[in-house]
Amino acid sequence: MLKIAICDDNAVQLQIVQEELKKNIGEDLSYSVDTFDGETAFDNMLQSGSCPYNIVFMDIVLGDKATSGIELTHKVNFLNPACQVIYISQYLEFAADVYDTQHVYFLNKDRISELLGKALTAALKNISQTSNDNYLYFNIRKKQYKIPQNDILYMERNLRETTIVTRTEEFKISEKIDLLLQRLPSYFVSCHRSYAVNLRLVSSIHQYAVAFPNGKSIPVGRTHYADVKKSFALMNSYIGS
Repeated sequence: MLKIAICDDNAVQLQIVQEELKKNIGEDLSYSVDTFDGETAFDNMLQSGSCPYNIVFMDIVLGDKATSGIELTHKVNFLNPACQVIYISQYLEFAADVYDTQHVYFLNKDRISELLGKALTAALKNISQTSNDNYLYFNIRKKQYKIPQNDILYMERNLRETTIVTRTEEFKISEKIDLLLQRLPSYFVSCHRSYAVNLRLVSSIHQYAVAFPNGKSIPVGRTHYADVKKSFALMNSYIGS
């Protein structure tokens, strides 16, 4: 079932989006819709530690805070990179600001009836590809491998070889860490010139090291420490680990 959320502090707009969804989603596609009437309601949902939606329609101006919808989308991107965010706003002056986030469409509220179908089509196209996006693909001796992203603990670069360490096994490849990070979600971060870690699987961070539940520790470089600590703190706030 397709899970959709609509976040808008205007009750009329919430109803309009729901009605347009009914018009544009075929009868053969099963879906559910949850509505959130403002920033607090949606943020409280994120406190559960996940964003369980395939598509989120996000208003940009919620209450008195000009870009609260954009701030919420940053959190959605972090918790669920596969979620398709469709902005809905009548404030076109914020159109440039949304490009700091991962989103699929900017929908002008004055043109919802005209454009929601196109936005929905773009989101569904991306969703159809998410099964591949949940894996990291690489080659070893001309043979292709795929491993679940959430199984990767960390990656280590040594000379001309990168070791990908998962919960159960290791893979040695030639591809550099920075290139691998381009194909992985934002919770994979570089923590050292020779290491990158999956922050979702880190149990703790202390001075210049991160630790995993299995007792393994990975060094954190001095130039990376502040950014890694900040990202880990953000994840703790919204994942509850």
